[in-house]
Parts: sequence; structure tokens; C-alpha cells
Amino acid sequence: MQKFLGLTVCLSAVISFVPTVAFSLPLSGNQTLNNLAEKAKLEVSKTTGIAAEHLTVVNKATLADTGITRFKLIDTQGNIYGVSLDAAGNQISQEALEQAIQAINNKGFVGKLETELANRISQGSNSPIRVIFHLKGETVQPYRGSNRTEHQNHLNTLKSHYQVIQQPLVNQLKESNQRVIYQSLYTPIVVAEVTPLLIQKIAARSDVERIYLARRTIRR
Repeated sequence: MQKFLGLTVCLSAVISFVPTVAFSLPLSGNQTLNNLAEKAKLEVSKTTGIAAEHLTVVNKATLADTGITRFKLIDTQGNIYGVSLDAAGNQISQEALEQAIQAINNKGFVGKLETELANRISQGSNSPIRVIFHLKGETVQPYRGSNRTEHQNHLNTLKSHYQVIQQPLVNQLKESNQRVIYQSLYTPIVVAEVTPLLIQKIAARSDVERIYLARRTIRR
């Protein structure tokens, strides 16, 4: 059973849990992390009633340059707990953690547009720009078995799943006479050459997560 104090976040781009034994820092850095680890035990202990000495820190990770450290702990029964602390050892609230993560996600973007793309659009030309649309949608977990037929069936499911997600945007692009270059088979991504005016309109769609400037030729 896994129990988290505050927000549980899976954000591989900014959070990477590292085994405790893998840290190799200057003495002062190690000492700081050790102190925070002890405070993490105390925070979990206060919330759960489990004695701090019965808790072990098994993973810890920093959240970019926010000063926030995320700890994963386990008790003697195998239950897992998570807690996030600031540099002073204070527990981070769910709201504060969400805001910190959102700030990290927004770096390099103007709204949903990558900053370089937003700059291109601001130049005033309405010539088509090759862009990558990353759409929202439930992620299908990868197949982990070894049966070839089941694996192929899973791939077919992926294709169908992401095609449904992509199709509304693809329809809009085609109806607007924009060139659709590539539709990913296994991710919610569409690459197209689109006029800046339409890019801005598409950015307002609720199913669009991010829009990036395409920098490479897409190979099918």
C-alpha cells in the first residue's frame, strides 16, 4: 500500500527519484540531505503515529531549482509514504507543490506555445510554420508480456486510441487547407505546417497540451 502526504506527482521531466546510496555530494550537501531525511521521518511519524526509527528513506529527489526535496519512505510493514520538504525542512503543501511544478512546466513557453514559436508568430508574417501539436489524452500503458499476438493486438489498440485523440485536430487542419505532415501511431502528436493565425486559434483548444516549433524533418 502506498500512502502520500500531500500531492503525489509523476513528472519525469523534472522529478527523478534516485536511490539514497547513489548520492555523491560534498559533505555539507550530504549533511543537509541527511538532516532533511530525518525531518521527513518526523513528518511522516507525526501524521501516521509510526515511530521515526521504524521508517527508512528509500528514495529522494530534488524538484529542479525550487529547493524542494521529495522523499519516499517505507515502514517495517512495507507501507510506502511520500513527503516533500523545502530547504528549511518545512513540509510543502499540495497547493505549493502544484504551483512549483506548474512554474517549471511553463518555463520556455508563452501560454501553450514554445517561446521560440511565439517569437516567430510575433514577427507578423502569416507564412505557414511547421509545428508539433502535443494533445491531451489518457496514456495507454505499454505491453509488458512476451506473446507476439497479444503484443500486436496491443499495438493496434494504441493506433486506434491515439487516432481518436488526433482526429478532431486533423479534421480542423484539413478543413483549413493546412498540410498535415505526420500523425504519430503511438503518441498523441501531430506535425503540420500551419499559418500563425490558425496556430493561435488552435492553441485555445481544450484538447491541445503544447505546441512546439518543429526543428527536424519527420521520418515515417
